[in-house]
Amino acid sequence: MSRTARTHPSLPEWASLGLLCERPRHGWAIARELSSDGEVGRVYSCTRPLVYRALRQLRQAGLVEKKGTTSSDEGPERTTLAATRRGRAAFGKWRDSAVEHVRDLRSELMLKLLFHDRAASNPAELLGEQASSLIRGELALERQLRSATAFDRTLVLWRLSVVRAALSFVEAVLDQRSVEPVVYRPIGLVASPHTDLDGMPLQPIADADGASRIEVFEPHRGCLEDLTGFSHLWVIAHLHETTGWDPAVATFLDDRTHGTFATRSPRRPNAIGLSLAQIVAVEELTVVVAGIDLLDGTPVLDLKPYVPLFDAPGEDVRAGWFEGRAERVFERRSDDRFLPRSRR
Repeated sequence: MSRTARTHPSLPEWASLGLLCERPRHGWAIARELSSDGEVGRVYSCTRPLVYRALRQLRQAGLVEKKGTTSSDEGPERTTLAATRRGRAAFGKWRDSAVEHVRDLRSELMLKLLFHDRAASNPAELLGEQASSLIRGELALERQLRSATAFDRTLVLWRLSVVRAALSFVEAVLDQRSVEPVVYRPIGLVASPHTDLDGMPLQPIADADGASRIEVFEPHRGCLEDLTGFSHLWVIAHLHETTGWDPAVATFLDDRTHGTFATRSPRRPNAIGLSLAQIVAVEELTVVVAGIDLLDGTPVLDLKPYVPLFDAPGEDVRAGWFEGRAERVFERRSDDRFLPRSRR
């Protein structure tokens, strides 16, 4: 039975080649760097025999060449190796390319970032490409999740959580101002009569389709206590059917585009929805509200009581481009201009 020909170097080969791109070395020195207590080995380590095998493969591929020999008091002469011009080009391309499989991020991506750091080079291109790859993977898994059942659904959920955690990490590294990745978990779900974006009210005030429910998950039992004394509450939600964003968006209440942060559009850098809903009843794990502008199944991130003194400004309130257009909220409904994630 013949073995399939290799088309790409293995990770031990890339690690060894990266060290040789820094400067010529002999195999023993490379093995020491890649040992579990070595500088590179803290990110990715491999055994000495595996290192020597990798070096042989690199020489056969023309990515590494012999530069000379040095004597050793501890054994036979040591062969000094260096990366060839082709080897340097191949390593540079690999170092700046996104990791294909999420399961390899812990070793391969960290190794690439380490070599960027050792070379004092900017990994922004790598991280940007990696983020784009993870976003594509996230969308694909979300599509799978809609039709997955039984254990397949559990498996897809696991993969989706891993991809989202990895994306949060990559974005945090890309933006050095971030102290830590920002990851929120839903505290409940919306149960509303709105099952499709097309035709949904644009704001809670325009919802005439009957009461909706905000169903809180069991771990948050007790969080709704004392909410019965309020007439309204803010619902902070994750707009799960929204994907992508642009600096300017087409609005429902106007005939031209406006800067994203000057609109209530769901198409935003962070798909967070803010809705002011009237409280009808508070149950042990449910809040019944009179109107909502959220799809059935929307993940809820938080609930906060509406307090007029805090939330309603007193004087000099201006509504910007909404002036003369806000009233259209009672006439217009959401349409298909923002294609939902589930239809992509």
